[in-house]
Amino acid sequence: MEQLELFVDRRSLFEKLYSIEFLYEGFRAVKKNKGAPGIDGVTIKDYEADLDNNLRQLSEDLKKWQYKPSPVLRVEIPKPGKNAGVRLLGIPCVRDRVVQAALKLILEPIFDPLFSDNSYGFRPKRNQRQAVEAAQKIVKSGKEYVVDIDLSKFLDPSPYCPPFHE
Repeated sequence: MEQLELFVDRRSLFEKLYSIEFLYEGFRAVKKNKGAPGIDGVTIKDYEADLDNNLRQLSEDLKKWQYKPSPVLRVEIPKPGKNAGVRLLGIPCVRDRVVQAALKLILEPIFDPLFSDNSYGFRPKRNQRQAVEAAQKIVKSGKEYVVDIDLSKFLDPSPYCPPFHE
């Protein structure tokens, strides 16, 4: 049903993005997910205090191509275990997370059906437990290998491969 509605709605994907309804749904997703404020210090509660005006302004900025995302706040999160190091985390501003969430609501129903059934990362109604169960099933079927690819690590600089320069 959800995918069928994509073809009934005659608005362009961009028109959907700057619509108040999708921005509001994006905000609901951000609020549900919680999270810390970004570099501007604006909390979800602060943003919600003037939600109608904030979403109206965001819609106008998008519509007029004046929207510019803010830099993300970089924080270091300690990895579990002794001497495990830190994980770098980027925290976008609430306003930017609203745009990201609205984009996800628009694009996910279009692209998710095209993904492999063997893909579990960041997919709706899929989780780590299911990925592990699928890997165990593969091993039990007699296969000797399960391949786990982390694209973010794949693109990290390596001593074996010089960094890419434009």
